[in-house]
Amino acid sequence: MADTEMKEPNAAAYERSPGVELVDTVTDIKTQQRAISEDAIPEEQRRLEKKLIRRVDIRLVSILGILYSIAGLDRVNLSNARAAGMNADLGFNIGNRYSIALLVFFITYFLFEMPSTLSLRCVGPKLQLNAFVFSWGLVMLGMGFAHDWRVIVVCRMLIGIFEAGFLPCCMYLLSSWYQRFEVQQRMALWYMINLFVSAFGNILAYVLIKLNGANGIAGWRIEGTITIGFAFIGYVFVLPFPDQMLASGKTCPFTREELEVILDRVERDRGDADPDRLTISKVIRHVLSWPLWVYGFMFLCCSAPIYAFAYFIQTILSTMGFSTAKVFLLCAPPYLFSMIWTYAVAIFADRSHLRMPWMILNSAITLTGLLLTAYHHNNAVRYFGVFLGVSGCNANLPTIIAFQSNNVRSNSRRSVGSGVQMLFAALGGIYASCTFMEREYPTYRTGVWCAVATQLLLILLVVLMWWYFTRCNKNADADPVNNAIQEEEDFRYTF
Repeated sequence: MADTEMKEPNAAAYERSPGVELVDTVTDIKTQQRAISEDAIPEEQRRLEKKLIRRVDIRLVSILGILYSIAGLDRVNLSNARAAGMNADLGFNIGNRYSIALLVFFITYFLFEMPSTLSLRCVGPKLQLNAFVFSWGLVMLGMGFAHDWRVIVVCRMLIGIFEAGFLPCCMYLLSSWYQRFEVQQRMALWYMINLFVSAFGNILAYVLIKLNGANGIAGWRIEGTITIGFAFIGYVFVLPFPDQMLASGKTCPFTREELEVILDRVERDRGDADPDRLTISKVIRHVLSWPLWVYGFMFLCCSAPIYAFAYFIQTILSTMGFSTAKVFLLCAPPYLFSMIWTYAVAIFADRSHLRMPWMILNSAITLTGLLLTAYHHNNAVRYFGVFLGVSGCNANLPTIIAFQSNNVRSNSRRSVGSGVQMLFAALGGIYASCTFMEREYPTYRTGVWCAVATQLLLILLVVLMWWYFTRCNKNADADPVNNAIQEEEDFRYTF
């Protein structure tokens, strides 16, 4: 594709749009870009943009998905290691040691999430994200040499520090490359890689059991050895922000013209392609914006059952009378099915430009699955409940992230919003760790009903935001100057 081919259709789009004149000032050019509707873009330009976005998908979504799947596998490796021999080696079946080891991870995760997110633009995605992976990989490697359960607790705290900013930084980076109604499919694809690895992470744990005693090393002690290698792979393939690539002149694997097209698409979609400077006053102002905290509570509501199933699915299946081998094998199908459902929801949500109805549907599916798993006496129905629960809560994760991303404008607000929202991911993990109590094994009734409560709360929060968005959009339509949404007269909340 020649450079001129990428540039000419873009200019043509401006020339063919009625009422739009090419002017010299930057402000007027941006106004022209936002004035162009997607329907007014020439077909040739659409085809070029589609090819370009596909290249971004292959380069960016795939590597972030792989790195996050490694993070997810390492985060929940404690449950696999417990089944693979850690209980016997370190005495994690004594008292509340297992729950303590689960809990401390989320404390440091919570404390370091916001600073990690706010530093992303300054440090740069390529260096920061892969430094995180390398650091927690070293800790994972160190865990294999532990002979005291308290060392594992300290290691879990360190992993919480290094993993804290990874998820919000990925979300912030992805949202900078795509338009609002493209982002959920990309986040779903990114998350599907994690679900695929989660499905087979349990099979990996079973393999580690079979490796017990090989070369005098217990199987669970070698689970984190490949993480460090992926940090070097990630450094090669992770992309910076598109505006940073353009400003630095280091545009590979794209041309300058292609990056300008990417930024033009973002500008005409939401008008914030050029990053605004992040200041302390802006951070304080954005943190005090109550809708950002609602997005956070929504994320807590979906992350709590996600962590509950991740940490306790082996225990749930073991109560159905299956052998250890079958338990690990039966963990995979629910996560594989959730991949299909997650991407199907993303496609329909992006095409319909709606997130709220899908969030409510997934909440209903999740709470139905939780209740079937906990209360039905037929093992086949209980296993079907696991399918529903895992699929519903996991499909809601990219839906809720996309919902927040669609309704937050400006780079400074997006970086703060991502940090605030992901703080609640840590709270969701703490919530799940504290409510699924070991003394209630095998029913975990308190944990089940606490997870059901999160789904009911999520439905109420969706109704609240529907009312608020309707009111704000109506006021902005009546008087866009005095009722501008997030400092932009043309911006409207999406449902």
